[in-house]
Amino acid sequence: MNSEQQKEFLQATAWIRPLTKWSALFAFKTQSYLPMWIRNLPLKAIKKLLNGYQKKYQAKSCKSS
Repeated sequence: MNSEQQKEFLQATAWIRPLTKWSALFAFKTQSYLPMWIRNLPLKAIKKLLNGYQKKYQAKSCKSS
């Protein structure tokens, strides 16, 4: 990705940033009483979202090359 595509990617995923922080906090705060697979569900969902965005932007860069 070039710098312009990176800027577009950051702008497109800016709404996910607060959710990422919340998910990490949730995982840390609930580690004493929730199983790991439940604690990490929000983080896994965000990972899938970011992978989708990344694939979309990589596909754009391949088409423009």
